[in-house]
Amino acid sequence: MIDELIAILIAAALLFFAYYYRNAYRREKKLRLILFRKNLTNAEEIERIIREKEKQYQDIYDTANSIIIRWSPDFRIHSVNPYAEEFFQMGKEMAEGKDLVLDLFRIPFEKSNEIKSQLWNIFHRPEQNIRQEFDVFVGSDDKRTVTWSNRILKNEFGYPYEVLSIGIDITNRKIAEENLMKSYERILDLYNNAPCGYHSLDKDNVVVSINDTELDWLGYSREEIVGNFKINDLLTESSFDKFQQILNSFPHETLTGVELEFVRKDKSTFFVSLNSIPTFDKNGNFVISKSTVFDITDRKIAEDKLNDYSQKIQLQNKRLQKAVEAAIKANQSKSVFFSKITHELRTPLHAVIGFSQILGKDPNLPEHLKGYVNSLYENGVHLLGMINDILDLSKIEAGKMTELKEKFSLVQLWDTLFSMFSYRFAEKQIQFELLHPNQIENHFYEADLQKIKQILVNLLGNALKFTNQGFVHLEMQIQPGIDPNIEMVRFIVKDSGIGIPKDQLHSIFEAFKQTEQGSSYQEGTGLGLSISHQLVDFLGGMIQVESDLNQGSRFSFELPLMKVNEISSELKEKSKLGPTSSKDVWHITKVDETEKEFVQTFLNLDSAKFKSEILQLIKIQNFGQLLNLLNNIPLDHKGKSILLEKVKHKRYKFLIDLLQSNNS
Repeated sequence: MIDELIAILIAAALLFFAYYYRNAYRREKKLRLILFRKNLTNAEEIERIIREKEKQYQDIYDTANSIIIRWSPDFRIHSVNPYAEEFFQMGKEMAEGKDLVLDLFRIPFEKSNEIKSQLWNIFHRPEQNIRQEFDVFVGSDDKRTVTWSNRILKNEFGYPYEVLSIGIDITNRKIAEENLMKSYERILDLYNNAPCGYHSLDKDNVVVSINDTELDWLGYSREEIVGNFKINDLLTESSFDKFQQILNSFPHETLTGVELEFVRKDKSTFFVSLNSIPTFDKNGNFVISKSTVFDITDRKIAEDKLNDYSQKIQLQNKRLQKAVEAAIKANQSKSVFFSKITHELRTPLHAVIGFSQILGKDPNLPEHLKGYVNSLYENGVHLLGMINDILDLSKIEAGKMTELKEKFSLVQLWDTLFSMFSYRFAEKQIQFELLHPNQIENHFYEADLQKIKQILVNLLGNALKFTNQGFVHLEMQIQPGIDPNIEMVRFIVKDSGIGIPKDQLHSIFEAFKQTEQGSSYQEGTGLGLSISHQLVDFLGGMIQVESDLNQGSRFSFELPLMKVNEISSELKEKSKLGPTSSKDVWHITKVDETEKEFVQTFLNLDSAKFKSEILQLIKIQNFGQLLNLLNNIPLDHKGKSILLEKVKHKRYKFLIDLLQSNNS
């Protein structure tokens, strides 16, 4: 019974467990089915995400603006991205399976092991991303610098099977860095080796930087000064007090030309000129000052010497002032003496000359005395000329020269000079000529005609004296002035005379100086050129000379002359151009005494009331008015006809002799 009960219990238990496990199995099967379906859905999602990631990776791989290379530990290329293909100028098909270093990087064989060793080292480092930088070659000779980021891919056993390398071309950056470094080195070189000192101070006046030049001046090393010295450690006490005072305006104003005395390490001193500017941060707070320092020790020494010299010069000037005052007084006395003595000498000298002329024309004068009388006349005229020169010089030195302006024409000036010199040149058979005569017609001015004439008379007189054959030319060149009412007139006297040595040109305008050639002529005082030079200066011009020995001389001076716009008919009448060359009078060597007698008879007739007026017009060479006067005399006489002919053709020799014979 018990056995049956046990058997029943065992059977019941077995049934229970069978039922329980059956139901559990069914639940587990159902759960597995549910989980399988869920896992199937998750796998599809994961696969989709993986595909999307792979696509994104491929897009990045294909479009990346960097070099991407996948290669194995034996340096064989697995793949390259399009950017790498373009960069290395090698297609994907050509690159895959090739040696990374030799075929793609094109490293020379002798250097390839060095690069491979460098790449192999990445397998022994724990980092995930390993950076390297080395050069590769594009084409045959284009070397490029590339920085690499290397990532090692390992299998499930931890062994590397692939390396992902991403490279960026930094060649241009490296070149820029090199150039920047070179520029920095140049700037640093300029900063340290500049001929002036540079230093910077912070807000506490501590030296924060200093160049080598200033360090050499001071005798310190950079380590001794920078960060340790304040500016007051480098200045004398008096200079630091001065620096403290000017700091009140700093940094609101820059410092310029501040003179300070610096102290060297060996306690010697030197002077500097300091310029300083402040620098500020973005908030306007003072940061540091930048100062330029110039060593002015030599200048200070020179200034001290200059002060000594200045004191000596001032003392010397006082002495010279007294000497000048004494010289002025002496010169004034000399000028007064010259003025008085020349006036006193000229009065009796005129008598000597006049009486010698009278004696020379006296028909009863014995023949053996004529030579003495002629010599007396010539020496009297020569002495009168020297006295006049001395008188002119004394007037100039005394400052009593005045400008007397009158209206005249260049034609009128030429006619006067021609009448004075043409026969004298004709007697020596020297051609005296006006060059380009048409250029001086219709040019009228208001100026000191007498002084211009005196200058030209001196120059032409010298040319006549020192020219024995050839020519003497006068040329007048006219140029417009800055002021439309003024013209610049250049007068040029050129001759073919004996010339002047080059080494004596500098002294020919000095008073009482004559060249060796000039002094051999034993004529004149040596004042003519000096007076001409001073007259040209007085009239606002400048005289110049060019000369070669035995080749002739060329004197020229230029004067500013005021133009005359309103010209009187009388001035126009005087300004008709006559002869322009002494050749026109060469054939007239003697005056026909018969013609002279007819003219003299005419002057002594009933028309005598016109005699003084006729002679005066001849004297002032107003030939236009003289012709009108002669034509209006109601008398038919051969002497009148001869005089009309001589005046019309400006026979100066005849007219001058006629004038002299009536003045005797």
